[in-house]
Amino acid sequence: MKLFSRLSAVGAVLVLSTAFASATTYNLGSYASGTNFGNINTPVVYFAGGCTSGGCTGAQAAFNVPPTAPWNASLTATSSWVSSAANTDVGGGVVVPNGHYFFGTAFTLPEPITAFQINLLADDTLTVYIDGIAVPNGLLAQAAPGPNNTCQDLTPNCTQVSTFNAGPLALLILNQAGPHTLVFDVSQIALRAFGFDFTATATSPSAVPEPGTLLLLGTGLIGSAGSLLRRMRATK
Repeated sequence: MKLFSRLSAVGAVLVLSTAFASATTYNLGSYASGTNFGNINTPVVYFAGGCTSGGCTGAQAAFNVPPTAPWNASLTATSSWVSSAANTDVGGGVVVPNGHYFFGTAFTLPEPITAFQINLLADDTLTVYIDGIAVPNGLLAQAAPGPNNTCQDLTPNCTQVSTFNAGPLALLILNQAGPHTLVFDVSQIALRAFGFDFTATATSPSAVPEPGTLLLLGTGLIGSAGSLLRRMRATK
């Protein structure tokens, strides 16, 4: 009878523990050199030579710029708006010519992930790629240029936070532990202020045993205890 009780108790504990299995979240965010977002990605760099299917060239330090109204405030207290030059914020005095400007940040995932969400602000708008702009399946967020009043009216823009979740193909790329990169193709449309801000969360199952494994083991032990009890009763 004692063995039955012990098996039942252990099985119940394992089954209940599946309810408390958690996930691990890794945070990324924009910041230029000289500041620290404090998470798993490196400072944002500006690729002065641009990016092609062969990669990005001319990496140099990006600049923090203040989120001057009507720009939305920085996404978090530790992320920041960044740009290719100082004083490109609203009223900053530096006008960036129209065109495409490329930025990047590197990060290392300690484990494969199952979800990736990115939050964006941009003036005027931007497209985001994972692990190189030459990988079409690595597209995370697509620019949608529209009328340009303060910044472009469609999202991503500078006045409202745009949130995108990685699709199946992008997650296939991210479902690998190790180094990864984000590339931001920021579009300047109407010779006004220029910059962008981002934060992201990468979610992975925690390093505890998988809930499914615990559940099977727990229910198996409970079943074994039941079988033992029946045999004990049959021999009486």
